[in-house]
Amino acid sequence: IYRILRLDTPTFTDDSGCLDFKKEWVPDGILDICFANPNPSIISVAPNFLSQSKVRTINLLGLQYITAVGDGFLSSCSSLVSADLTCLQNVSSIGNSFLVVCSKLESVDFCSFEKVICIKDSFLSGCSSLKTISNISGLRNVESIGGFFLCACNSLVS
Repeated sequence: IYRILRLDTPTFTDDSGCLDFKKEWVPDGILDICFANPNPSIISVAPNFLSQSKVRTINLLGLQYITAVGDGFLSSCSSLVSADLTCLQNVSSIGNSFLVVCSKLESVDFCSFEKVICIKDSFLSGCSSLKTISNISGLRNVESIGGFFLCACNSLVS
Protein backbone atom coordinates (compact mmCIF):
# COMPACT_ATOMS: atom_id res chain seq x y z
CA ILE A 1 0.00 0.00 0.00
CA TYR A 2 1.34 3.41 -1.01
CA ARG A 3 0.40 6.01 1.61
CA ILE A 4 1.37 9.67 1.75
CA LEU A 5 1.11 11.94 4.77
CA ARG A 6 0.63 15.61 3.91
CA LEU A 7 1.12 17.88 6.90
CA ASP A 8 0.10 21.41 7.73
CA THR A 9 3.39 22.59 9.29
CA PRO A 10 2.03 25.18 11.78
CA THR A 11 0.37 22.35 13.72
CA PHE A 12 3.76 21.17 14.98
CA THR A 13 5.39 24.54 15.69
CA ASP A 14 6.08 26.06 19.11
CA ASP A 15 5.92 29.75 20.02
CA SER A 16 9.56 30.34 19.03
CA GLY A 17 8.98 29.13 15.46
CA CYS A 18 10.67 25.77 15.98
CA LEU A 19 9.17 22.80 14.13
CA ASP A 20 9.18 19.58 16.12
CA PHE A 21 8.09 16.30 14.58
CA LYS A 22 8.96 12.88 15.96
CA LYS A 23 8.79 9.45 14.34
CA GLU A 24 6.19 8.42 16.92
CA TRP A 25 3.77 10.87 15.33
CA VAL A 26 3.89 9.13 11.95
CA PRO A 27 1.04 6.62 11.60
CA ASP A 28 1.98 3.03 10.74
CA GLY A 29 2.29 2.35 7.03
CA ILE A 30 3.20 5.91 6.02
CA LEU A 31 6.10 5.78 3.57
CA ASP A 32 6.11 9.29 2.12
CA ILE A 33 5.78 12.64 3.90
CA CYS A 34 5.16 16.08 2.44
CA PHE A 35 5.38 19.18 4.62
CA ALA A 36 3.04 21.54 2.81
CA ASN A 37 2.02 25.18 3.18
CA PRO A 38 5.19 27.27 3.54
CA ASN A 39 5.02 29.37 6.68
CA PRO A 40 7.41 32.26 7.42
CA SER A 41 6.91 31.79 11.19
CA ILE A 42 8.79 28.45 11.09
CA ILE A 43 12.47 29.37 11.40
CA SER A 44 14.14 26.26 12.83
CA VAL A 45 13.83 22.49 13.09
CA ALA A 46 14.05 20.78 16.48
CA PRO A 47 16.65 18.12 17.27
CA ASN A 48 15.96 14.57 16.08
CA PHE A 49 13.46 15.66 13.44
CA LEU A 50 11.92 12.38 12.20
CA SER A 51 15.00 10.54 13.46
CA GLN A 52 14.78 6.76 13.07
CA SER A 53 11.52 6.95 11.15
CA LYS A 54 10.64 4.45 8.43
CA VAL A 55 9.81 7.15 5.89
CA ARG A 56 10.92 6.41 2.33
CA THR A 57 10.65 9.87 0.77
CA ILE A 58 10.24 13.34 2.21
CA ASN A 59 9.36 16.66 0.61
CA LEU A 60 10.25 19.64 2.80
CA LEU A 61 8.47 22.30 0.72
CA GLY A 62 6.79 23.82 3.76
CA LEU A 63 10.13 24.45 5.46
CA GLN A 64 11.50 27.03 3.03
CA TYR A 65 11.84 29.75 5.67
CA ILE A 66 13.92 27.85 8.23
CA THR A 67 17.40 29.18 8.98
CA ALA A 68 18.67 26.46 11.34
CA VAL A 69 18.48 22.66 11.33
CA GLY A 70 18.90 20.96 14.72
CA ASP A 71 20.96 17.88 15.55
CA GLY A 72 19.80 14.51 14.26
CA PHE A 73 17.81 15.82 11.27
CA LEU A 74 16.43 12.70 9.53
CA SER A 75 19.15 10.61 11.16
CA SER A 76 19.10 6.81 11.03
CA CYS A 77 16.21 6.71 8.55
CA SER A 78 17.10 3.29 7.16
CA SER A 79 14.35 3.32 4.51
CA LEU A 80 14.94 6.86 3.23
CA VAL A 81 15.64 6.78 -0.52
CA SER A 82 14.89 10.40 -1.41
CA ALA A 83 14.89 13.72 0.45
CA ASP A 84 14.07 16.89 -1.46
CA LEU A 85 16.34 19.48 0.19
CA THR A 86 15.79 22.28 -2.35
CA CYS A 87 13.55 24.25 0.01
CA LEU A 88 16.38 24.68 2.55
CA GLN A 89 17.66 27.77 0.73
CA ASN A 90 17.64 29.95 3.87
CA VAL A 91 19.50 27.57 6.20
CA SER A 92 22.78 28.95 7.55
CA SER A 93 23.51 26.38 10.27
CA ILE A 94 23.26 22.58 10.19
CA GLY A 95 23.50 20.62 13.44
CA ASN A 96 25.25 17.34 14.19
CA SER A 97 24.21 14.10 12.48
CA PHE A 98 22.41 15.60 9.47
CA LEU A 99 21.04 12.63 7.47
CA VAL A 100 23.50 10.33 9.22
CA VAL A 101 23.22 6.56 8.65
CA CYS A 102 20.51 6.77 5.98
CA SER A 103 21.69 3.54 4.41
CA LYS A 104 19.42 3.61 1.33
CA LEU A 105 19.92 7.27 0.38
CA GLU A 106 21.62 7.29 -3.05
CA SER A 107 21.95 10.97 -3.98
CA VAL A 108 21.81 14.48 -2.56
CA ASP A 109 21.72 17.88 -4.21
CA PHE A 110 23.27 20.90 -2.50
CA CYS A 111 21.99 23.53 -4.96
CA SER A 112 20.03 25.31 -2.22
CA PHE A 113 22.76 25.31 0.46
CA GLU A 114 24.38 28.60 -0.60
CA LYS A 115 23.62 30.34 2.73
CA VAL A 116 25.08 27.54 4.87
CA ILE A 117 28.13 28.75 6.80
CA CYS A 118 28.34 26.11 9.54
CA ILE A 119 28.08 22.32 9.28
CA LYS A 120 28.59 20.39 12.51
CA ASP A 121 29.83 16.81 13.02
CA SER A 122 28.76 13.70 11.09
CA PHE A 123 27.18 15.42 8.08
CA LEU A 124 25.82 12.58 5.88
CA SER A 125 28.13 10.08 7.58
CA GLY A 126 27.41 6.40 7.22
CA CYS A 127 25.21 6.77 4.13
CA SER A 128 26.58 3.56 2.62
CA SER A 129 24.50 3.72 -0.59
CA LEU A 130 25.25 7.39 -1.33
CA LYS A 131 26.62 7.46 -4.88
CA THR A 132 26.08 10.99 -6.16
CA ILE A 133 26.39 14.50 -4.78
CA SER A 134 25.09 17.17 -7.13
CA ASN A 135 25.91 20.87 -7.01
CA ILE A 136 28.66 20.61 -4.40
CA SER A 137 29.36 24.27 -5.24
CA GLY A 138 26.25 25.04 -3.17
CA LEU A 139 28.52 24.61 -0.14
CA ARG A 140 30.98 27.30 -1.28
CA ASN A 141 30.12 29.69 1.58
CA VAL A 142 30.69 27.14 4.34
CA GLU A 143 33.24 28.47 6.86
CA SER A 144 33.20 25.62 9.36
CA ILE A 145 32.85 21.83 8.87
CA GLY A 146 32.84 19.42 11.79
CA GLY A 147 34.43 16.00 11.90
CA PHE A 148 33.26 12.93 10.02
CA PHE A 149 32.00 14.91 7.02
CA LEU A 150 30.71 12.30 4.51
CA CYS A 151 32.52 9.62 6.51
CA ALA A 152 31.87 5.98 5.52
CA CYS A 153 30.08 6.91 2.30
CA ASN A 154 31.88 4.08 0.54
CA SER A 155 29.68 4.04 -2.60
CA LEU A 156 30.33 7.70 -3.44
CA VAL A 157 31.32 8.03 -7.12
CA SER A 158 30.66 11.67 -8.02
